[in-house]
Amino acid sequence: MQPLGIVAVVAIIAAALWMLAVNWREKQKELFRMENLRSSRLYKDAYPLIQRASTRDVEQVRVERDRVTITLVSPPGVLGTFELRQSGHLQMSRIRTRVMAEVIAEDIMILQDRGKYSLRRYRIIRPNGSEDFGYVYTIRTRYKDAILAARRRIEGQYRL
Repeated sequence: MQPLGIVAVVAIIAAALWMLAVNWREKQKELFRMENLRSSRLYKDAYPLIQRASTRDVEQVRVERDRVTITLVSPPGVLGTFELRQSGHLQMSRIRTRVMAEVIAEDIMILQDRGKYSLRRYRIIRPNGSEDFGYVYTIRTRYKDAILAARRRIEGQYRL
């Protein structure tokens, strides 16, 4: 091999190792943020709503800087909204909003299934012109249809 080729291979290996180190460091930061949020008063106040949702058929989980809203498939409607300001908390930062969405997905295990739920980040334009971002887990149509069909079958069996 020529010296230039050896230098190129060494440079590529060094760049790959550097990228792995940066990625590992970011994962460690993310885990620290998640542990920090999970042990906070904010999460402990919101946890009863999250715990109730984990046993139901969730249609949508919406996480914004100032609230967390959970909507059900059946019975249709909002299970609950956790308003930060009403509970004595300040608005979350953009990073904390994202981390909150990840931690909620860990507690409501079904949200992690990509075949059943999709995660999307969306932009919110406030009346004062400021821009925020929210995260929404939305049930996929095929899974929602399966849930509703199963409910109809069960209701049909118990109808007199």
